[in-house]
Amino acid sequence: MKKSKKKNSIIKAIALFLVVAAVMTAVFTVIFNGDAVKNFFTESTTATTSQTTTEEITTEPPLPYVTSSVTLRSAGDVLIHVPIYTAAKTADGYNFDKVFTYTSSLIENCDYFVANLETTLAGTKKSYSGFPRFNSPDAIVTSLKKAGVDCLLTANNHSYDTNNHGVLRTQKVVKKAGFDYTGTRKTSEGKKYLVKNINDISFGFLCYTYETPTSPQYKALNGIVLDTETSPLINSFNYEKLSEFYKDVKAQMKLMKKKGAEVFVIYLHWGNEYQLTPDKHQKAIAQKLCDMGVDVIIGGHPHVVQPVELITSTDKTHRTVCVYSLGNILSNQRRSYMGLKTGHTEDGLVFEMTFSKQSDGKVTFDSVRSIPTWVHLYSENGKKVYNIVPLSKNLDKKAHALGLDKSSDGLSLAKASYERTMALVKEGTDECNKWLRKAKK
Repeated sequence: MKKSKKKNSIIKAIALFLVVAAVMTAVFTVIFNGDAVKNFFTESTTATTSQTTTEEITTEPPLPYVTSSVTLRSAGDVLIHVPIYTAAKTADGYNFDKVFTYTSSLIENCDYFVANLETTLAGTKKSYSGFPRFNSPDAIVTSLKKAGVDCLLTANNHSYDTNNHGVLRTQKVVKKAGFDYTGTRKTSEGKKYLVKNINDISFGFLCYTYETPTSPQYKALNGIVLDTETSPLINSFNYEKLSEFYKDVKAQMKLMKKKGAEVFVIYLHWGNEYQLTPDKHQKAIAQKLCDMGVDVIIGGHPHVVQPVELITSTDKTHRTVCVYSLGNILSNQRRSYMGLKTGHTEDGLVFEMTFSKQSDGKVTFDSVRSIPTWVHLYSENGKKVYNIVPLSKNLDKKAHALGLDKSSDGLSLAKASYERTMALVKEGTDECNKWLRKAKK
């Protein structure tokens, strides 16, 4: 036993010596060889980083989030009949500002506003005139710009009413006033389209008008044969040659895509005047454009509001929102003057579309909204006054603020206008929103 204890004591002493020796070696290493310490911490950091990297790789990527959004609104025909520019006459010219007295919430409260300028601006070289060959004072675009309109459509059946001079001068005046525009161009080499970046989302806009039937070798608008110089300057299509139209649209979409267009919107002057439903040509064209990948179709020319429709491509891979006609945002087509006694020619629609861009670069179509408008006509100090009035469900509370009490029947007629328009567009608008909500999920 004593011998065993002694042996254990020797072993313990040796172990203690080895421990002390190891500690001293480490101390001397730190003092005389700092690189060892550095290597130790470097290796530790590398190991930690490697571990962190591995953890990051296995973590779920963040969900896309909205980086920008756009509210786009479009209005129908701006028709400057003789009584409208007569009412705008001043001592030293013309001023249409009163027309837009109540439109700030309608026009200014969005990112981009488009309207159809259904007249020409040929200046005083030709007399001012209304239907059937329109020529309006330049002051109309001054007031449109002041009201907040951003883009004007210049291709319609009245684009050639004052011939080549009117086509070219209209563009000059519109551009000088600060508008974007599409539908016409100054030379045959000019762009047929407009690509516009709005809040980091790029929109491709096209505008075409139907042609009046004539001999195969000529193009005519409003029954007037275009001269050879002007013919290529106006975007138009022939109902009898739709294959040529589709080929051109396809080519323009390809060009717009190269310029970065992410959303394709096409404006069409089509259909039959005063009909509340689209005709077979509108239906067929809308379906074909949907098949081609157009996102939104917005129509004009019937001078009444026509329905909103959600169209599905024949291969079931694409959906297009279509408004067949926005009606008139401004005109003198009063029910008392028209064969159509229902009042629909006094009605208009502003169609709202919202889009978002996601952090992954994807653009989503978020919602649509139909905003009815009505042209309120009354007399003030012995002179006619035309007001564009945005309409909503609770007009009683807004009657004074919208000037509807300036005529004895302003409120009742505005209510009737709202009901007429919503009866045409509510179902289609709701269907579009239902699909858009579903598509975002």
